[in-house]
Formats: sequence, C-alpha cells, structure tokens
Amino acid sequence: MNKTVGMVVHRTNQQAWDKALEVVSWLTSQSIAVELEASAAARLHLPHLARTDSGWGGTDFVISLGGDGTILSAARMAAPDGVPVLGVHMGRFGFIAEAHPAGLNAYLQRALHGHVRIEERLMISAEIWRDNQAVHRSIGLNDAVVKSGSSSLLHLVVQIGGGPFATYPADGVIVATPTGSTGYSLSAGGPIVEPTLQALVVTPICPHTLSARPMVIPCHHTVELELEAEDAETDALFKIDGLDAQRVAVGDRVVISRSEYVTRLIQPEHSSFYRKVRARYLYGERLNTTEPQGP
Repeated sequence: MNKTVGMVVHRTNQQAWDKALEVVSWLTSQSIAVELEASAAARLHLPHLARTDSGWGGTDFVISLGGDGTILSAARMAAPDGVPVLGVHMGRFGFIAEAHPAGLNAYLQRALHGHVRIEERLMISAEIWRDNQAVHRSIGLNDAVVKSGSSSLLHLVVQIGGGPFATYPADGVIVATPTGSTGYSLSAGGPIVEPTLQALVVTPICPHTLSARPMVIPCHHTVELELEAEDAETDALFKIDGLDAQRVAVGDRVVISRSEYVTRLIQPEHSSFYRKVRARYLYGERLNTTEPQGP
C-alpha cells in the first residue's frame, strides 16, 4: 500500500504529542510513509520525517491532532492541493473534529482504504486593499473578522454584492462560512448554518443599535468592509480563522469572497451534524430540570 500521510499537531497539548508518537509508530508498522511539520518533527525527535514544503501536496490525507484551531491551520495548508483532512478531537470542544483518540487506528484503517466519506466545506478568501493595491491576502475555513482593537466603537460601512448595505456602529463584523457559523458568529448572535450549504453569514459584533441583525447571503456575493472617517484614531484589526492579524485603517477596504479552494474533511459514515449540535450545545434542552429546594 503506497500511501503517505501528513500530520499537524497542536502546539501545546501534551496529549496530542503523545498521541502523535503512537500514530507515527502505528502508521510506519503498516508501511505507511509519514510526513510532519518541521517543528513537530523536531519536537518528536523525528527529523527524518520533517516536511519542508508549506503545503501538503503528494500526501493522501493529513491528520490533525488537536482542537478545531489545529484543523483550521491544517485546512489552510491542505486546501490548495485538494488534500483531505482527518480531524482528531483532542481539544476542549472540537466541533469540526470527528474522530476520537479511542479507536483511532481502526478509523485510520478505513481512511487508508477509502471507506470513509469526504465532505467539501466552503472556504473564504480575504484581501485588504490600500491605495488601490492588495497589501494582504489569505484564506480561511471559519471566518474573517474586522473588530476594534480596544474598547472603542467602530463604524463599519458594509457593501454586499457590489452595492451599499448598511453602516454598523459596532465592535466589529464577522463574515463566516457555514462551518464557522458555530464559532465566533454564533457567540455574537448569528444563526447555526448546516456546513455543506453554500452561503455566508454576516454578523455584527455587539451592535449599538437594535436594528442590526445577522444576514445569511449567497456565497457568490462579495462582502466589503470599510471604516468611516470618524474612526481615524481607532485601532482596528483584521483576522481570518483567528490568525494573520493585520491593522486596518480608514481608507482600507477589506474584501471577503468565496475562495476557489474548499476544505475536504474526512467524515465517518455515521456522522450527523444535527446530532452534534444537540449534544455539544444542549440544543432544545432545559438547563435546569429540577425546581430549587426550599430551606
């Protein structure tokens, strides 16, 4: 079986590092080639397994050992080459990750033989334009955010589909994919969106008006964010998937659109998004099921 598997490991989770050694040992015992990020290979004292390229071209799939943040990093590296990602839940929440450490070898065996389902997830592309020049470009699986870097209010002018939409007096604005709808956007009051839908969610963060509500829009519409002139002295930041922090100034345009890439997630056959929502968020359940007792 001529297979090559890549691996991305959470940078601070010791359980993930211990599991990485187990997985490397098991894969090599099955005559599967393993490639690690250079930093992971050094930490595991396996320098001969270090991959020098920034992407994962040539690998059959990439194992992500950690939480959802580790999957987001793996997705950004794997998507341009169309390489699937197998997320192993070793974080605190793990909404995107499907596999669990217990029984992982059996799951890997099915993945190596193609007995799994691959689900394609929409990604976004973001650009920051300054003086008619793109000064930053990045892609993400979850969301792109422009928010205040302090406690100061922003006034964000939003265009959707090439035309004016609204000006949000808010702490910021999130543009999320369906995958990212269960993350920061949900915490800010956005809706839960089934992850295979082709849509984007525009969610204001703590808007200073009762009229601002999240919007679900077609994924082929471009969203542009720009600061009003009165925010000239305000510190504003852009991030995508919680990474690539960039300062945003008055006159900059943050342009967010559907990416040409998709994230290909390896999913177990029995996976159910709705069951996961119910289990992880206690959706539809009463938190207090008993009446308080009197003195």
